[in-house]
Amino acid sequence: MMPARPSPSPADFEAECRRRGLAVTVQRRTVFEVLSGRRDHPTADQVYDAVRGRLPGLSRTTVYRVLETLVDAGFARKVHHTAGVARFDPMTGRHHHLACDACGRLVDLDDGVVPPLRIPESSRTGFQIKDYSVSFTGLCPGCAKKKKS
Repeated sequence: MMPARPSPSPADFEAECRRRGLAVTVQRRTVFEVLSGRRDHPTADQVYDAVRGRLPGLSRTTVYRVLETLVDAGFARKVHHTAGVARFDPMTGRHHHLACDACGRLVDLDDGVVPPLRIPESSRTGFQIKDYSVSFTGLCPGCAKKKKS
């Protein structure tokens, strides 16, 4: 399993965008900076809330579009949370997650805890696997403590 990689620095992000022929817009740069500074796996709406103070005229639709561009370009990963809301992760290497059923918290799981997965061969299933992620669900320490009280 490939270890989780941190997001590139803003300067590296800009250089990589230029190398790939992606325009380095103020919207892309700002959304990238906000996302790369977070480890809480925010939703698109949470990124929008964080960005709109810095770019007051930015629309929610633009933030959604920029996040999808970042995912497509490999600068972020989209994580599908058990609550059905897509979350965004600046750590682009393969890694697993712990998801709290009560509060929705999503945290990275250390790679050394879970053995590598054997991915089924697409020829046997007929399904062309593009990506995968594993989320373990349960209760975070704070919610487990509340439940015991």
